[in-house]
Amino acid sequence: MYWSSRLLRSVVCICCQTRQTETVRIVLLGSSVSENSLVGNFILGRATFDSEAPPDVVERVSGRLKDRHVIIINSPQLLQTNISDHQITQTVRECVHLSDPGPHVIVLLLKHEPCSAEDQERVEKVLLSFSERVYQHTMVLSTREPTETNDILQKIIQKCANRHFSLQTSSSPHDLLQTLEDIEKMNDGRHLDCAEEGVKLNLVVCGSDETLKSSISEQILQQTDRRSDRLYVDYVARL
Repeated sequence: MYWSSRLLRSVVCICCQTRQTETVRIVLLGSSVSENSLVGNFILGRATFDSEAPPDVVERVSGRLKDRHVIIINSPQLLQTNISDHQITQTVRECVHLSDPGPHVIVLLLKHEPCSAEDQERVEKVLLSFSERVYQHTMVLSTREPTETNDILQKIIQKCANRHFSLQTSSSPHDLLQTLEDIEKMNDGRHLDCAEEGVKLNLVVCGSDETLKSSISEQILQQTDRRSDRLYVDYVARL
């Protein structure tokens, strides 16, 4: 099959236009409402996020940047020191829901302040709540230049494949978009799959009647697609 140069140019133009109009979904994680709002507004180029909003509110805002449709899911509390495991679970679920079918990039908004091992553990706990492959889609962003070497922060940046963007007065949203698109390319345009794995239960059926135990086990295995795990546990416990 022979393609004319004019037809080839048309195909290339169509592909480029399709690529530019794709949606990029960004989850912005931080510990400060004001800094998260600053970064979100910087990306969108307008004052959309309220710097005085409650920290436990997860917002989803969309806009356009360089012919790209950008969706930002802003969570300014997930990296706070006083957040509980339950809050982490619930907030991560909300971020996943708002970024459905999944975020392309997770931006960690970290401060260049002394970090402890506990800070690193908290960041890792939050990230791994999204997916085991989360670091492939994650970058670190800071709003000021470091005043001293921060070993813990450097370890986090290294886990994110050394992807780090420092937001300065001379920075352009297009510069940050280029970093985001580089992460997309590294993942072949695929988003992060945050689908929750089903709950795995190990059940032991006790009793002296082997026939009855086998029958009960078969019933449990056959009904796994029709009944909840909670019902199986109650059912076995009553026997």
